[in-house]
Amino acid sequence: MLNRNDVKRIVCDVFRTEAARHGDNVLAVFETENADNLFASISPEILTSAFEKCSLLFNYPPRAFSSLDLMTDYAYGAFAGNHQITFLTSGSNGEPKECVHTVQMMEEEAGGVAPFFKGVERIVSLVPACHLYGFSFTVTLPHALEVPVLSLPALPTQPWDKLLQAGDLIVGFPLFWNYWLNMGLSFPKGVQVLSSTAPCKDETIAGLYQAGVSYFTEIYGASETGAIAHRHHPGKPFELFPFWEVSLQNPVIPRIKRASYPKWLELPDYVSVQRGRFLIPLGRADDCVQVAGINVYPKRVEKVLSQHPAVKACRVRLMRPEEGERLKAFIVLNEGYTPDHLGIIRTYLRQRLTVHELPRKFTFGTEIPHTSMGKDSDW
Repeated sequence: MLNRNDVKRIVCDVFRTEAARHGDNVLAVFETENADNLFASISPEILTSAFEKCSLLFNYPPRAFSSLDLMTDYAYGAFAGNHQITFLTSGSNGEPKECVHTVQMMEEEAGGVAPFFKGVERIVSLVPACHLYGFSFTVTLPHALEVPVLSLPALPTQPWDKLLQAGDLIVGFPLFWNYWLNMGLSFPKGVQVLSSTAPCKDETIAGLYQAGVSYFTEIYGASETGAIAHRHHPGKPFELFPFWEVSLQNPVIPRIKRASYPKWLELPDYVSVQRGRFLIPLGRADDCVQVAGINVYPKRVEKVLSQHPAVKACRVRLMRPEEGERLKAFIVLNEGYTPDHLGIIRTYLRQRLTVHELPRKFTFGTEIPHTSMGKDSDW
């Protein structure tokens, strides 16, 4: 199913993703580093982390490599032997969770989604192949459709009018589509768009059609399951892909399973089910929020923040839409500390959290804000 070039692209994207995860810029994943140069130039700490991530992905004991080609050969041999890939997600407490996908599952999904992309002649990938969404739609789907892949950095300033052509399917994510629309860009005739990793707002979908997209597809899924359902127009529910069966024993959190697999899985969201196979997501069931398309758990950030000696109590939550798309924190300080100590608190957090987990805004007070009913309120 995978060839050596597929594996090399996955390995390269692990390095890029790890470099971005430890960078200061939340959009650092857009950087256009040459993969071989990146391997030779990144810090030993990031290199070690990338080695560990690749060993988990391809199921071999962790080890270091002296070159990208040697690492690619080793990973390709491991995949050929065990016929599975293990992706990482975050569990309900923010700790990484392993999600194993076998070749059988990959082939079933690729064959099940391929009929929805008739007329696609090339896939343009703006997402890392080491994450399940990128893997499913820029590695396995191209094989099912028998079309080539063009991998590009997700930079809105690319010369898109020269790069895109009729028959392209651009695989991206909501944050990028918002940048695209804000820059007033348009699409050549006959270009399709695919979006996932976070909810795509109805106004964004409508804006993409107005910008010339011939057909839009949003994928609803999870690392545990892969692609679950799809929709194509704003205001519409998601329809389950045909390779899923659904159980409505609990209609708020229904369970699903693949037709070829005995295990039932709970959806990651509360949903409203319509006509049996149509879903409207209502909100995460595990207190997860999205920051630039990445799953973040405010409770985990609270736990780390509360361990600083300056912090007596704290709360962390996602900003309101008018404030931004990052986390914000409210802090009650211990005696002897003042808001002037924010710098040391920020330094402490940068050493322990990813870029996406870092709160952008801090508010200080004498007690955590509460409503008249005693519940936490916004600030």
